[in-house]
Amino acid sequence: MNDAFEAFRARYADLAVVTCEWRACGVEDPEALAGRVWDALRVARRPLGLKEFYRVVEDVVDKAYRRQAESVSMVESIMTGSLSMLRRGAAGSLDAGRKALAGLGGRDADLLRWTFWDGLSPAEIAEVAGRDASHQERRLTEALRAFGTRLPRELADDPAAAMRELQPGTHRRGRPTGPEA
Repeated sequence: MNDAFEAFRARYADLAVVTCEWRACGVEDPEALAGRVWDALRVARRPLGLKEFYRVVEDVVDKAYRRQAESVSMVESIMTGSLSMLRRGAAGSLDAGRKALAGLGGRDADLLRWTFWDGLSPAEIAEVAGRDASHQERRLTEALRAFGTRLPRELADDPAAAMRELQPGTHRRGRPTGPEA
């Protein structure tokens, strides 16, 4: 296998697991999804980079949702959804945080997720989204401010911490996971 691919994979191996997990939480094992991402990138005919990486992630996650939808009957899907709603407790600050995130425009929400859930730097975000790193830093400041204005008072003092707390799953980029973490 070529050295550039292996270097890219070594650098972003944990990113593949993290981003697959929050995008398809509870749908399929994030490590299996990440393996599919690397398999697809290995044979891709496009230049390797973060923009292509995220294109492949979206495709792999989309296929995971489709596989799940095809394997579960409509009645089972409705019952599972209904039962999970019955098990839910009272709405809490995390629910308000999710609502605040959902209330942002797509570009702002993507920027916050890339930063706080995927752990991308402004330079990496620039590679994915275009423009330069300083532009991405300004956009991040604006997105974080907009997110903070939508948060309940107890979370509004630290919108960055609220974003980190909202991240689904257990995998985190660059940090150990599991019971020993």
